[in-house]
Amino acid sequence: MVNLHEILEIDSSNFESVKDIIFESKLIDEKLLNLENAVVFIKHKLDRNKAKVFIKKEDDIPVAFILLYYKVNPLSRIKYNWHISYLYVKPNFRRQNIGKEIITKCIDFARRTKVDHISLNTDTENFPAHQLYESFGFIRKNFISNYYYYEMKLSYEE
Repeated sequence: MVNLHEILEIDSSNFESVKDIIFESKLIDEKLLNLENAVVFIKHKLDRNKAKVFIKKEDDIPVAFILLYYKVNPLSRIKYNWHISYLYVKPNFRRQNIGKEIITKCIDFARRTKVDHISLNTDTENFPAHQLYESFGFIRKNFISNYYYYEMKLSYEE
């Protein structure tokens, strides 16, 4: 059983602590990209506040992470949104509501930053992910080459 530890935000100063789980997740395909260059890219995004990484730890070891990217609204230079680029939970920790916890943290963060919506893409065959995202209120908007694009409108108080 997973201890109910808080979901932590990672910044570039402690990014080294999550490199191993990012490599394990196959977020970065070493056949296509140089791993170190990809890590530098993510750290650069973190430094510029264009990305957020949230993790869940068990016994001080990351067991799950989510990567959010800043996404500019093409219809407005002043508006932006957050896009869930990647969610990964280690296989031994799946089906323990960690995905729900970490998505909840992302949605709360997005609301605090007062964006219009949060979005994500997921494989058309990833049925558990469809159920998870739809349970939060994400709505399937488009089909893009083997992926579904989901969006969830956020409302916030001024």
